[in-house]
Amino acid sequence: MREFEMVPSRGDPGIITLKKVEMEDPNFESETVHVAHVTFTNPKAVAFSYEAELYLGKVLGDKKATSGVGAFSIPAGGSLPVDFTVSMPRLLVVQDSYHVYLAVAHAGITLVTYVSTEDVLVFVTPAVEIGIITWD
Repeated sequence: MREFEMVPSRGDPGIITLKKVEMEDPNFESETVHVAHVTFTNPKAVAFSYEAELYLGKVLGDKKATSGVGAFSIPAGGSLPVDFTVSMPRLLVVQDSYHVYLAVAHAGITLVTYVSTEDVLVFVTPAVEIGIITWD
């Protein structure tokens, strides 16, 4: 399991960073399904509902693979682990890498978008199928 620090985004106030993110293995086969686990904490003294979406892309908003938007509530001062299921993109090249974005909203208004400093690498494993051997 890798643990790494996130760095501030390049001056964009709409994107802030996670303090720490753990990834077991950021290398995945094309078109396979994986689940990302994220723990959210509500630091306020009031319960809130949230919507969040985790997606892979080259730039902000470029959704090559997405979990879709999911809704959840966190009690005041509480934490909640949330799972995001993502199908890795279908590749037409041997490998490609993607940033991981996590957008969090409340009542339809985006509160923050997180961006990882470590990319997910998606690859295609070589394969071959052999038909029947025939002779003349």
